[in-house]
Amino acid sequence: MQFGVILPNYGAQAGRLATVDTALAAESLGFDSVWVTDHLALPEEESAAYTPIFEALTTLGYLAGLTARVKLGVSALVLPQRNPLEAGKALATLDVLSGGRTMLAVGIGWSKGEYANLGYSFTNRGKRMDEAMQVLRTVWRGNRVVSYQGKHYHFEKVAFAPGPLRPGGPPLWVAGNSPRALRRAVLLADGWHPVDLPSVEIDRLLKVAQPLIGQRPFTVAPRLRVALGGQTAEGVPLSGSAEQVVEKLRDYEAAGVSYAVLHFLAESQAERERAMTTFARQVMPPVAG
Repeated sequence: MQFGVILPNYGAQAGRLATVDTALAAESLGFDSVWVTDHLALPEEESAAYTPIFEALTTLGYLAGLTARVKLGVSALVLPQRNPLEAGKALATLDVLSGGRTMLAVGIGWSKGEYANLGYSFTNRGKRMDEAMQVLRTVWRGNRVVSYQGKHYHFEKVAFAPGPLRPGGPPLWVAGNSPRALRRAVLLADGWHPVDLPSVEIDRLLKVAQPLIGQRPFTVAPRLRVALGGQTAEGVPLSGSAEQVVEKLRDYEAAGVSYAVLHFLAESQAERERAMTTFARQVMPPVAG
């Protein structure tokens, strides 16, 4: 199993130093990736947990120049709130400038008010999501001139260079806990990115989807909160001692998980880095593959 780390680019602890220090600590400790969270224009009444928030793609572009090895991801980009041609260009640029280190999870979002603030329809976001993902695939194929004709997005003979370094573009996952999100991931993406979903539920949903997945490579990569060192915490998927967390990760692995994006719960930057260090030294060796 491989591991990524959620960065504090949002919320009460968000800041340049906290984000940079967490990314550099993750790289030095051997984590595979670091991830930012995306919101652009939440209504005030929904924004408390996310204020302040540093814009996701700008933050990753900054971190690309400060890191050398660790991969750079968004968990999750609310794709129907962005023009997919513009997003595809930004992500391809990031991929080239970072040396092919970009990763991406996309989601349809949950805030009707945020959609209204940005001038996008909330009711058809699922259909636009499907087309937007197809746009990303189209512009990342490596062609220097790209065209796409859909119901919601269409463009003709757009000059698109540079393309991403990797053939087909960055790994693309779909975020969401519902059967519909998993189906979208199976049909249109490289992997599925549920949030805090118990291993038993992941196992159940994957068994239903297995006929569609077949034998092709498909990454199951949940975003999971982590609380190390104390008692097990209700609602926190990875909590308790290092030994208990190892056993829980083995349950996830048995369910089909091969990648975990970890949100370390901490009251300070020092506490966050201590938890990351403990995880890297006591949890990763028994389960990393």
